This record gives sequence, structure tokens and C-alpha cells, in this order.
Amino acid sequence: MSKSTINLSTQELAEQNRLVVERFFHTMETQDFEVIKEIFAPEGKQLMPYAPKGYQSSVNGLDAVYKQFSELPSRFAYFRYPRRLYTTDDPNLIFAKFTGEIGLHDGSVYANDYVGTFKMENGKILEYAEYFNPFIMAKAFDIDLSA
Repeated sequence: MSKSTINLSTQELAEQNRLVVERFFHTMETQDFEVIKEIFAPEGKQLMPYAPKGYQSSVNGLDAVYKQFSELPSRFAYFRYPRRLYTTDDPNLIFAKFTGEIGLHDGSVYANDYVGTFKMENGKILEYAEYFNPFIMAKAFDIDLSA
């Protein structure tokens, strides 16, 4: 197999994985959370390393991930995620830089800046790590970070 054939298949895999991540964001914006069951691996997880004390820093397994996302509309009116997605040298790792414009039921908007990594396996999200500014979150939701 020539080097260009290997690169092409690696590029195709990276693009397929990028499209799955794009589908994730589209799912969030349309609140069609049944799609979560299609795009996350059974052992998939979401990590939130900067979650304040008392908030989940990880959600493990497809059922828990689905539950986490499908319950969001009870707390938030809408989601918009202007974003840039980047493939990497590893076709199973997608990097995302995005802004969350999240509508609250009182008419206000929670906005934060994010970066995320998506580890993929067999065309599914195996791990989604979400990094956000906890100070912005704390101010928006009156969270005491000193606890």
C-alpha cells in the first residue's frame, strides 16, 4: 500500500469522525437527543474537568450520557454552539473550539467559551471532554467556588 493511500484513508476516517462530532452539536441545537444513542459508544462518557464542587465531573456509559443530555431542556430553553472543529494527526481525535449561547427559561442567556476533545472509536464518540471557564459558570448561576 502506498503512503498516499494510507493518508487518504486516514483523512477519510478523520472526516467521518468530524461529521459525527458535527452531528453531536447539531443534536444539541435541535434538542433531538435520541441521536445521542446513535453517536455515543455503549461505554461512552462525558468528562467535565472544571465542573465546580458538587457538580458531576464525569458521566459514564451511554444510558447516563443520554439521560444527562435529554434532561437539559428542563433547565435550558435552547442551545447554540458557534464552533470550529479540527481534525488532528490522530483520525480518532477531534478538537472543538466553541462558544455556548444557552437560553435560560427566564429569557436570559448563559454564554461561556469552551474547548472540547472527542475521542472516537468505530465511528462513535467514546469520550467527550468539555473544558469551560468555571468562573463564568459560577457568576451566571450564583455558584460559590470557595466551597
